[in-house]
Amino acid sequence: MSRLIEVEIRILLKNRKKVERDLITRGARIAYSAELKDYWFCPKSVKNPKEAAIEKIGYALRIRESRDLYTGKTNVSLECKTLADGKTHALCNEHEMPIASVKETRAILSDLGIKEFLAIDKRRVIYVYKGMKFCFDAIKGVGDGLEIELNVKAAGQSSAYKKLISTARSLSINESEILEKSLTHIAMQKLSRF
Repeated sequence: MSRLIEVEIRILLKNRKKVERDLITRGARIAYSAELKDYWFCPKSVKNPKEAAIEKIGYALRIRESRDLYTGKTNVSLECKTLADGKTHALCNEHEMPIASVKETRAILSDLGIKEFLAIDKRRVIYVYKGMKFCFDAIKGVGDGLEIELNVKAAGQSSAYKKLISTARSLSINESEILEKSLTHIAMQKLSRF
C-alpha cells in the first residue's frame, strides 16, 4: 500500500477577505472552525530558531490543543512532521496521535531531552473545494495565512504542486505571497523563546 504525502503551499495573505470570499463564491464549504494552540518542541541543545528548523533537526514536533468553535469540543494531539524528500517544505510526512494530558506529554518530552521553544495562538477555518483543503489562519503576532493542501501518492507530487499553484493564481494570490517555508517558520523567527 502506497503512503500518501501531503503537498501544500503556504501563503502570507495580503487580502484574506477577498480570497476567502472568492473561494466561497466558487462553492467551497466550511469543514471546520477552531481556536488552536500549538506548542513546538526541539532538542534541549538547540539555541536559536535556525537550529530548530525541520531541515536541521529532522522533524517538527508539536502538541496541539484545538477547540472546535461549532461543537465546543476540545482535542489534544501530539504531531510530528518530517520532510518527505529531506529538503522540500511543501512535501511532508505527517503523524498524529491523541494524547490525554499536555502536562504529562511535556514531562515525557523533557525527560527525553526535548524542550518547548514556541507557542502559537491561531484561529483556523478550513474549507474544502475540488478535493483540496484550504486552511485559513489568523495567527497572533504573524498575520493572516493560508495553506492549500492535497494528499497524494509520491508519484503525483509534481502535478499536485502545479495544481495548488494554479489554484492560488486563480484566487488572485500573488507569487510574492507564496512562502518557501511555513507560516510557523515566520512565527519561529518572531515569537520563539530560547
